[in-house]
Amino acid sequence: MAIRGWLVDCYPSRTGEGLVFWIKTKSGETLRLRDSQWKARIYAAGAACDDPQFVFSKVKESGWVASVKFARKKASIFDKHRSRVLEIELRRSDRVKKVAEQLESAFQNPVTFKLYDVDVIPEQQYFFQKKLFPLADVSISVRGDQITRWRLHDSVEATDYARPPLKFLKLDIDIGTRVPRLDSKLLGISLTSDNGSGFSVCLDGSGESEILLKTASEIERFDPDILITTDGDTFTLPYLYSKASLHSIDLKLNRDPEFRGFTPSIQTGGKTYFSYGRILYKPSTQRLYGRIHIDEQNTYIYDQCKFEGLYEISRLSRMPLHVAARASIGKCLSGIQFYYAHSRDTLVPYKPVISEEMKSMDDLLVADRGGLVFVPLAGIHENVCEIDFASLYPSIIRDRNISAETVNCMCCPDSDNRIEELNMHICKHQGIVPQSLQLPIRKRFAYKELRNLAGTNIEARQIYSERAAALKWILVTSFGYLSFRHAKFMKIDAHIAVCSVARQTLLDAMHRAENRGFQMIHGIVDSLWLHKERARLEDYRELCSEIEGLTGFKLAIEGIYKWIVFLPSKVDSRNQVANRYFGCFKDGNEIKTRGIEQRRHDTPPFFKKCQSEILQDLSICDNEEELRQRASTKGMQIFNDYAKQIEEHNVPAQELLITRRLSKDLDDYFSRRQLSVSAARKLEREGLKLKAGQSVSYVITKYKSTGSNRAVPEELVDSVDYDTQRYVELLADSCATILSPLGVSKEILLSRSSSLTSWK
Repeated sequence: MAIRGWLVDCYPSRTGEGLVFWIKTKSGETLRLRDSQWKARIYAAGAACDDPQFVFSKVKESGWVASVKFARKKASIFDKHRSRVLEIELRRSDRVKKVAEQLESAFQNPVTFKLYDVDVIPEQQYFFQKKLFPLADVSISVRGDQITRWRLHDSVEATDYARPPLKFLKLDIDIGTRVPRLDSKLLGISLTSDNGSGFSVCLDGSGESEILLKTASEIERFDPDILITTDGDTFTLPYLYSKASLHSIDLKLNRDPEFRGFTPSIQTGGKTYFSYGRILYKPSTQRLYGRIHIDEQNTYIYDQCKFEGLYEISRLSRMPLHVAARASIGKCLSGIQFYYAHSRDTLVPYKPVISEEMKSMDDLLVADRGGLVFVPLAGIHENVCEIDFASLYPSIIRDRNISAETVNCMCCPDSDNRIEELNMHICKHQGIVPQSLQLPIRKRFAYKELRNLAGTNIEARQIYSERAAALKWILVTSFGYLSFRHAKFMKIDAHIAVCSVARQTLLDAMHRAENRGFQMIHGIVDSLWLHKERARLEDYRELCSEIEGLTGFKLAIEGIYKWIVFLPSKVDSRNQVANRYFGCFKDGNEIKTRGIEQRRHDTPPFFKKCQSEILQDLSICDNEEELRQRASTKGMQIFNDYAKQIEEHNVPAQELLITRRLSKDLDDYFSRRQLSVSAARKLEREGLKLKAGQSVSYVITKYKSTGSNRAVPEELVDSVDYDTQRYVELLADSCATILSPLGVSKEILLSRSSSLTSWK
């Protein structure tokens, strides 16, 4: 029998034997199929791998490994030819990491025994081998529920692919305590369809058991493909599982009958980690089987790009939706690289050991300098054009063929692809990293063109925008992953090479612009802000065309500003900073901002609203004189109006929430003066203890107090009496970011505020 539909989900069976697949047919039916014969594989290489039976004896007792035999693969990206390695075939696909741990414990010398493909999850291995991907349009030949053959009617390269008719359901809970705890009383559950089917039901009753039974019945009746929660990983699902266990009820959240009645861990713990200079926290995943669980607070791709972006990333990385939804952008990028490594028969190292080439101190001073950043000319500038290189760093990687194995390769010392500044040559053979970026770059440009061609079709424009945005994050990450120590194909020298090319590219662009009479106002990494008296849009287009011909990289005109203001450092007003500015484009009076409070996640919504209103008012100005006049009149008035609302307590406390991320566990804070710590300790007393990397939102109540009543966390905010004086001071500081360069300082705002008496 043949079935036609979309491949919606995939995961190892509960017994670990083979994989389970969920197919959405063209008629909307959802089918569960299996491939019980398939087995996951990992590999090993090194001097200790001469005897397969000896290696097998180290893991035989667990029963998780089916066989160990010789195979021929490329054990390194530097290998041009295949060599003999060990292929370890697993009886249970869900025990890959456990087997790897057993082998590492048995063979403790990484020089003589190295593992490969451990991080390529079984689902990806299957997709690589069968040339499949999630959400693909497929035909399946089946015998019973066993898959015998796949036929693909889709392509990862496609930009006009059809999406399966999935059913979405949003789940929210109502509990009897302000601070969420596992012992809180369940008051009700709300289920709402998220795709316009009209399904919506609020469930309550005389007790928790009745609510849970009704919920299970409604979920089974609606039968969603995707279940959406707001904090399902951190609280909602662990809470519901604990209640269901207490009342011996199967919630039927899992569609797969193998997992019906299966109670996962109800622990809400996660892990704290350090990334890009910040302490972050990732909660543990609460996954479903047969359905996909999306936690809106624990999925970067969905948060930034919604479902269309998630679909695109899942297809490209060959990771199932439930995996891609929780994965970092880096992991998604790695998935794409793993695919191209597999296509070359190259193994993915479990623990990469590529080292940086030795350099003298003089070489380091030349090479390790990062991107090129100019100090912006301070103040207000009129008629400035911003031009940006489109996806510059990924384009450099692709076009100059920069990858760990191509930089100063042994096979092509005579290559004419050279980076003269570093006395470095690049291999003639295409590297894995450049190859993996070709499709994302090409598709992103295609989606942007399709979005522009969509015209007034709002739905189409949104689809293409979300897909392009997802690919943008992949491309942004690709450069950083060249030097990320956990990346499988990283090498510092490749990172340095890209920086060198980027620096020279920006310098060439700047020199060409200056030779044509343009003044450079600012330049940063891949963008230039230029000014020329009486220059028209056509003049800037001609300049971009010349620079493209000179550098070989595509340029785009961001727009021409009527005016733009580059802001000084908040720490030291005598110093300019690279990426802190606001300006107004000539076309449509659109405002663009970077590095100010309006763009920050920790700024109170009320402050963002005030700052946005001031900027919108300034957008009608055409020059510096009008800006200064408008700032001293209307700008002052807007601040006064907002300050007065605070003074009169007409602002809801929720609008004044300040959000801060904890950099340490609470027990490691010795000072109680920090507002975020004060608020977090109140939550701890209510039974909710935050970890390093988690955020706390709070309202300032008594800023100058020395006690524990300086701030109240969001969860405990009702009709709290906030500190009006402190909030007006903070509001003035926020408004001064915009108005101070225009002649209206924070001190002027506070001294002239009509609603304030404490500064008179």
